[in-house]
Formats: sequence, structure tokens, C-alpha cells
Amino acid sequence: MRIHFRAICLLFAAAITAASCLNSDDDTVSYYDDAAITSFSLSSAKMTIHTTSSKGEDSTYVEVSTKVSNYNFIIDQLKGLIYNVDSLPVGTDPTKILCTYSTKNNSLAAIKSMTSDSLAYFSTSDSIDFSKPRTVTVYSSSGLAKKDYTISVNIHKEKADTLKWNQYPDCQFAKTAKGLKSFYLNGSIVLLAANGENTSVYSLDAANGRQFSSLNTTLATDAWKNALVKGNTLYVLDGKSLKKSADGQNYDTILDNAPIQRLIAASTEEIYGLDGDNNIMVSKDSGLTWNADQMDSDNKFVPTDDVSYICIPFKYSANSDYVLMAGNNAKASTASDSTAYVWSKTIDKSVDYKENKWTYYNYDSNSKATLKSLNGLTLVCHGNYILALGGKGLGGCKAAAYSAIYTSLDNGLTWKKNDTIVYPYGFDRNITAMAVCTDNDNYIWMVCNNTGQVWKGRLNEVAWQ
Repeated sequence: MRIHFRAICLLFAAAITAASCLNSDDDTVSYYDDAAITSFSLSSAKMTIHTTSSKGEDSTYVEVSTKVSNYNFIIDQLKGLIYNVDSLPVGTDPTKILCTYSTKNNSLAAIKSMTSDSLAYFSTSDSIDFSKPRTVTVYSSSGLAKKDYTISVNIHKEKADTLKWNQYPDCQFAKTAKGLKSFYLNGSIVLLAANGENTSVYSLDAANGRQFSSLNTTLATDAWKNALVKGNTLYVLDGKSLKKSADGQNYDTILDNAPIQRLIAASTEEIYGLDGDNNIMVSKDSGLTWNADQMDSDNKFVPTDDVSYICIPFKYSANSDYVLMAGNNAKASTASDSTAYVWSKTIDKSVDYKENKWTYYNYDSNSKATLKSLNGLTLVCHGNYILALGGKGLGGCKAAAYSAIYTSLDNGLTWKKNDTIVYPYGFDRNITAMAVCTDNDNYIWMVCNNTGQVWKGRLNEVAWQ
């Protein structure tokens, strides 16, 4: 039933008066000028659930779910806003929601109609239509004050576990490349493409760009595989010269004769390389000086081919980096080897830090869910996942080229195929090289040789994060 402000006040006063008459003459009734909602939550909602039968057939059913009570609502008393930061699952019916709330000092809440200015008692036993933000007015018990709130119930419009890919115009420069590597650098995707004689550099605006353009920069033949980004700077080993750049086009020389043969990884504090004997070297001053780093295993297992790495905050230790490095090593491998060479290091950035060694993941015949030895192996982070992408299996690994994207949720210890995180429909697997990176908006970028295909994709749940 719809009632107006005057009727609400009369009804509220009558209820107080009736309660007073039932008590003894010594009892008094207190009236307050406070008007506020002090808590708000959902009780239940109708939800459409998608399911798959044992035969693989899709179907749906509707249920009344109380799981919505687990979603917290923020009450902004200053702005008069009530809303949920974490959106309800896709399929939630916004028109059939039960909620519960509390008010200060028995103040009375009324909800405004969606079609007129009329008000109704804000009930916790009748379902409410929250398909649009609703205005709720709270009146103090004294009738002298009121406060308006806008309640919004946010619901996802997309499934969390859906990876959407978009295809961009082909990259003509990539078609003839024999080696590719890409990085996100200060708002751009920088692409290093090698043709067998030198490495050329291209870029694309990550936010608004559609096509790669040449930066008219030429580097040494193997520079594409000796490059990494630390912070906002690209580091490249150009022949024997170690260089840095903020845009991929203009370079400053750090060392003319660097004591390393390869650049392999970086944390937020350190840069890592390999010397001529495959020892891991570390620079703590952005490439100026290099020293042998500590390793816990024989250095013959260090990856020298298809080297890739990720650097993430170490979740088990505050103010620490976790670097995971993986790749292949043709000289150390045997014909039966089917797993990649994987190392990790935790870098403690606290004042009283402790030096940690590089740890080798010693896979053996009993190891399960190992990282496969894939041609062109590349690691990237995407949300809570570490992804491994690559071409045809090497040695004892019989994986078909680009047949699956492997994921790890335990810092690279185990790797599994994921039914959701897959290559896009229309992806041409007849390629021999691919560059993969992620940008500042958590998009995955893939650039392929032979076809020149360019793909950009992101999991919905990562976009929400």
C-alpha cells in the first residue's frame, strides 16, 4: 500500500502512543531526532543457474539463493549511498530480492516508488525490485528529522570465468620475423622482431592503438631475446653493449662491454643475466655492476633458450618479490627430457634483508603436472594465474604447437590445462614464433609471425579486479 509522508508520520506516532498506553504510568517514551540506516544486507534472491548434464548438454534452473547474504554492503553516511563493491553473480534476478536492515533509535524507513513520489514501508518480508537504484527515506522517531539514501544492488552482466579475445589488424612486420618478443612499456606495447640479421623495434599504443608502427630502430641480431623491462625502463643487451630505453626508440648505453652473455630476468630491485659459463649474475644498480648470484644447484640446469620470467609480490612475505624463470637448454637436455628448466628466487626488500638463493625445481619421474618443454616458451601473469604459452613440444614432450595454455596457481610448482583460458577461436597455429605480454589493464597481447595475427584478451574476473 502506498502512503505519503504525513500518513507515515501519523502511523508512526500512533504506534508509539499505543505502546505507551500499554505500559504503566511510571514508564516514559523517549523520542529521538536521529534518522539513519546502520546496517544493510541481502537475505535471498532468485538466481538462474547454468549447468551441464553428463551428456554435455546445457540447461538452466531457477533457485532462491541465500548466498547473496555473503556480499557486504557499504553505507556511506556522508553521501547517503548504500552499495555492494563485489557484484552479485550473473543470473541474479534484481526484481526479486529480500533484504534486511537496521535503523538508529527505531527510526522508520520508507522506500520510494519506482514510478511516482509515493512511499511505502520498507519491508524485510516482501521482495523488493532493485533493478534500478532505489531511494529510501528514514524518519526519526521524533518526526523532526529525516535522511535519504540511494541503495544500489550491483550485479555482474558477464560470467567471471570467460576469456574474451579481440583480433586486431595483422602486424605486417611480424610476418617475416624469425624471433619475437614484446613488453608493456610506459603505455605502449613494444615489439622486438628479428629477421636473422638484426632486430627491429615497433610499438602500439596499448589503450587506443590498432596497428604497430616502426620506431626506425635497429639492434643486434639476438637483441630480441636479450631484453627485459624493470620498472619503467627497457634493458637490452645489444651485442656486448648494455643499453636502456624509456620508449623503445631512444637508447642510452650503460656498459660498452657488459660482463654478461644473456639478459634473463628482473625483479623490482635487481637485474639478472648469464655469464659465459652459464652462471647467474646479478646487478643491483640498474646494470652498472655485476656479481655472481647464489644458486642452490648445478648451473648446467640454467635455461639458455626460450628464457622467460615473471615477477610478482611474494604473498607469503611482506615487502618481497617472487621471480619465476623458465626456459629450455639444448646443451643440458637429453632426447627424453620433456620438462622445462624452472628456477625461482624470493627477494626480500626490507631494511634487514636476507640474501636468498635461486632455487631449482628438480622435476623427476615421479613429478606430476610439470611445466612442459615448449618451443618459444613464454610466461605471463593474468589475475591469480601464471600462464605458460608455447609452440611444439621439445625433446620428450610431444605436445602439439599451441595446443593449450597451461596455468599455475601455486607459484609455478604445478601446471594444468584450463578449460576457460584457451587460445582464441580463429587463432592460426601454423606459426613458428609468438610474442606475448600483458599490459597495465591486465590484457594479454599475442603477436604471431607467419600470419601476423594480433590478439588482445582478458578474463572477465581479472577485469573486475
